[in-house]
Amino acid sequence: MSKRRSDRRSQLKSAAQEEPAVEAITIAWTSSVVCVLAANMVTVVAHIYARNHPESKAAPVFEAIMLLTACLMGLISLALLPIVWRTSRLKPPLGFTVFDALVSIATVIAVVARIFAH
Repeated sequence: MSKRRSDRRSQLKSAAQEEPAVEAITIAWTSSVVCVLAANMVTVVAHIYARNHPESKAAPVFEAIMLLTACLMGLISLALLPIVWRTSRLKPPLGFTVFDALVSIATVIAVVARIFAH
């Protein structure tokens, strides 16, 4: 157990010496993950509102715009993920990485399914 802690400490020390470009890409990636999640949540709320208020003309349009936004941010997030994984000395947590991949891929699948459904 103490060996694992010392390995983690050495990783943290080397991560403190990351290049500014690597830090910027990592920040952009984590920001894109948060944006995908937020856009997905807004899309769900807009969808529920549109279902409960069928007379609203703006709600379905807003829902489609937010879904497209989430899809684009998901593609950006997926594009940045391998760059962050290769360049960072301290790898991102595996759980966060898997969460990002699943949320981003699910959003792209939702857009493709919606396109083929119409």
